[in-house]
Amino acid sequence: MKTTISLSVLLLTYCSSFEPATISRADHKGPIGYYAGDPLPPKTAFLTFDDGPSDWTSDVLDVLKKENIKATFFVCGAWLPKASTKGNSFRKYKTVLVRMKEEGHTIGNHTLGHQNFAYMSPKKIESQLEENQRLYQNELGEYSGKLIWIRPPFGSPYIKTKNETVRRRVSSALQGKGFIFMWTKEFDSTDSKEWVKGEWYEKGAKINPDHEKFKRKMDRIYNSLASKAEGQGVVILFHDTHPTTKEVLPFIIEKLRSEGYTFATAEDYTRWRWGKTSEELSEEDSD
Repeated sequence: MKTTISLSVLLLTYCSSFEPATISRADHKGPIGYYAGDPLPPKTAFLTFDDGPSDWTSDVLDVLKKENIKATFFVCGAWLPKASTKGNSFRKYKTVLVRMKEEGHTIGNHTLGHQNFAYMSPKKIESQLEENQRLYQNELGEYSGKLIWIRPPFGSPYIKTKNETVRRRVSSALQGKGFIFMWTKEFDSTDSKEWVKGEWYEKGAKINPDHEKFKRKMDRIYNSLASKAEGQGVVILFHDTHPTTKEVLPFIIEKLRSEGYTFATAEDYTRWRWGKTSEELSEEDSD
């Protein structure tokens, strides 16, 4: 890579700052959760990955295992090319999802088909979440569980949507469906901005990490994050559907660790902010 990246990794013992925060649960008109601008524990990075599982998810898990890091994955059952409810991603990548769970990562709901909530009726929003949950349970059986955390596709309507009527309508539809986990402003890795020469959504001959455009995209992803981590807590948006992401991930982890960061999941955030597990909070929220 062209960017200056230290060759030595500063290995830090995980130092938890996760004492429950004294913050009201009613900070937002929408469902409770994390929204850009909300408080986060300092020097803590929440690595989140949208849109998978895919051909690249196992490689991302390899990196996380090597670095002893837990992350959060927001999964879609029938969105990737060639996917459908019959030939769905949960079935194709069942072993990857089982591994994800066994290795301690948090798995959240990214809807069945990755459609924009801002243009959907409340009934369709509910259907997208429930059908994804149902498919997940059907395919994984005893290895499944409730997908309590939700990442709206495109971050909509909580990112770049100024129409308050739309926000209220979507927020109302999401009430009681789970907890929202957005990402920190300025910490979109930009990995999904484009497909470049040398990368593709599945493994094969089209993949070429040595291609100049592939390398430039890795530089862009790295630079979009490296200079902005200044000790504040951050929720970083990645997509485990891009080979550039899994290639640049070790360098980003190295940079964050060199700045004194530790890593956490959406489940850790629940405990920090509300002093409860997501299941406990979900039961309380449904009362």
